[in-house]
Amino acid sequence: MNKKREAREFCFQYFFHLQLPVFKEEKEDISPSDLGTSIDQFKESTNTMLSEENNKFVKEQIQGTLSSYAKLEETIEKYLKSWKLSRISKVDHTILLLAAYEMLEDKTTPVNIVINEAIEISKKFGTVESGPFVNGVLDNLSKNELGG
Repeated sequence: MNKKREAREFCFQYFFHLQLPVFKEEKEDISPSDLGTSIDQFKESTNTMLSEENNKFVKEQIQGTLSSYAKLEETIEKYLKSWKLSRISKVDHTILLLAAYEMLEDKTTPVNIVINEAIEISKKFGTVESGPFVNGVLDNLSKNELGG
């Protein structure tokens, strides 16, 4: 597994755990300094070791996704054909949020790589349908939002 995917998978796992009901309030009003502590605690609890570069990437991705959360959800929902965000699996929802942030806000990684990474993560953590679903949503999103 490439090192950046390892960081993306960690982001997915961390963000997924924030969507559990017990962490709902934490997600909505966590300060940047508390976020760093929360990420470090989660790394420790999952026995995850990240390089300095990937640790920086993780914190930037999670902070950016959280700060753009409402905007990202609104954008993603436009590209869900016959679906509402509340009806899709938490796995697919989390992957779409992180990938949408990386494509629309971060913009340091080429879109095709972001989409491919999201598909691979969805195959690992989602259902058989997750890969094609994530691919379709992100492809439509990139074509319509980025002209790609």
